[in-house]
Amino acid sequence: MADSQAPAYQVSAQPVVLITRVGSWIGAEAAVHFLKRGVTVIGVGSYPDRISELTSALAKMSHNTGKFIPCVGVLTSPELQDQIVEHIKSEGQLTAFVHNVGAYEPPNVQASEPIEQWEALQRSLLEALPMAHQVRALLRKQKGRVVNVASDDALTELPNHVALVAIKTAVNMLTAELALVEPSITSLAVHPGIRLPFASTSASHPPSTDQLQPAGELIVDLALNAKHSMSGQFFMYSEPDFLKSSKP
Repeated sequence: MADSQAPAYQVSAQPVVLITRVGSWIGAEAAVHFLKRGVTVIGVGSYPDRISELTSALAKMSHNTGKFIPCVGVLTSPELQDQIVEHIKSEGQLTAFVHNVGAYEPPNVQASEPIEQWEALQRSLLEALPMAHQVRALLRKQKGRVVNVASDDALTELPNHVALVAIKTAVNMLTAELALVEPSITSLAVHPGIRLPFASTSASHPPSTDQLQPAGELIVDLALNAKHSMSGQFFMYSEPDFLKSSKP
C-alpha cells in the first residue's frame, strides 16, 4: 500500500544537475553556464557565507534562465542527502552529477600544513561518494552523466602537490571503475585547464560573462552532451576540437 504521507511529484522533463563544492571558482563557473542554458542547478557547499554570496551573485545575473538551489552542509550527512534527493525529484530529472574533486573552499584554502592539505583533499573525494550512491538510480534512469573534475598534476612535478596528485589519480581510477559498474551512465574525468580564481561572486560584484573562463563551459558541455563512447576516459581541455566532439 502506498504511503499516504509521501510527497507527490509532478513529472517534469526539466534537466537538473548536481554540483559538489559549488563555492569553489570552478563550481561557480559551471553553475553560471548551466543557468545560462536554463538548467536547474543544485549546488552543494560546506560554508554558508560563501554559498550565500554566490546565491546573491547568481540572482543578479540577468542572462540566467535556470534555477539555482543552494544546499549547505557536508555530503556525508544523511539529512543533506535526503534533502538533495527531494529537490531533484521535485524539480525535474537528474541529468548530470558534477563531482568537483580537489577543490579548496574557504577557509581550508589557507591550509599550509601538508596533513591539512591532504585531509581537505581527501574529504573532497570521499565525502561525495555516499551522495553519488544515492543518485545512481536517478542517473541510470535518465542515462545521465558523471563529470569528475580531474587534472594533469601527476605530470607536472609541482612542488608540495603530492596530496593533490594522489587525489586526482584516484579520481581517474574512480571514473574508469564507475564506467564498468554503471554501463548506462556516461562517466568522464576532465582536466579543465589553467585555473584562475573566480573572484567576483560576491553580492556586490556579481560575475559577468566576460569574466568567465573556458573551463566552466567545457564541463557543462560534457555534462549535457558527452557521447557514451567517451565513458570511463580522462580528457584534456587542450585536445583538438574537444568541445566540438562533446556535442551531439
